Amino acid sequence: MSALSFRLAVLVCALLGILAGLGSLALVAARGIAFDAIESHGWIFTPRIGSPDIDPYRRARLFASGELPLAAGEGFSLLGMRDHHGHPLNSQCSYRLEAPFPSARYWTLTAMHRDGRLMPHPTGRSGFTSVEIIRGQDGRLTIEISAEPKSGNWLPVPEKSDFSLQLRLYEPPLAASATKLDPATLPFIRKMECAS
Repeated sequence: MSALSFRLAVLVCALLGILAGLGSLALVAARGIAFDAIESHGWIFTPRIGSPDIDPYRRARLFASGELPLAAGEGFSLLGMRDHHGHPLNSQCSYRLEAPFPSARYWTLTAMHRDGRLMPHPTGRSGFTSVEIIRGQDGRLTIEISAEPKSGNWLPVPEKSDFSLQLRLYEPPLAASATKLDPATLPFIRKMECAS
């Protein structure tokens, strides 16, 4: 093999390696894959997303989406993608989010498209905060999630669309070192009924 063909082979291999690396980065960033994500009861928790040791693929996803995560000392967020049976959330069904909630000074719950965009609704409501929620006489809370109006704490979602829920917890007791969650403290996403 001549020196020229050897250099050409090295150059081709280097270019193929760069293209494969950039392609895998684009694929992981576009799909929002987190290698350190923990899933429990339908909720996805990424413990290092707001810390300096975030994985580089997640950092690329945040850069591409423009999302600003909570810093490790501020709190953390949970992403609800599935109900208690493990099925993806879809507005053809109604759901009930039931206590318990992890303890935090303040929390927000938002309905979003699967790709992370805010899910607008004609009612103007796309979420709840802990200060505006109505609790039952026993102090427990439930949130009804559906396309059809419900009494009480109703979080509307547009008809015929897949969606996700984002629960942000601000200043929880272990915010500075939150690397794991007790599944017993997570709210339960219960599927109620579905349109035929």
